[in-house]
Amino acid sequence: MSARKKYSFWIDEQQAEGLKSVKERDGVLESEQIRRAIDDWLHKKGVIKAERKRVGPRNRP
Repeated sequence: MSARKKYSFWIDEQQAEGLKSVKERDGVLESEQIRRAIDDWLHKKGVIKAERKRVGPRNRP
C-alpha cells in the first residue's frame, strides 16, 4: 500500500447523507467512497492512469 496523507475538508449535508446511504447499502466506508471518487476524477482528467485489472484464469472444459 502506498503512503497516505491526511486531508480535512468540508462537505455539504446532502453529500454526507449520500455517503451514509451508500455505506448502509453497500458497506463501503465514507472515506473509501471519497478515495474512489477522487481516483475517478483524476483518471478522467488524465492526471493518473487507470490500474490494470487482473483477469482470472479461464475455466476450460
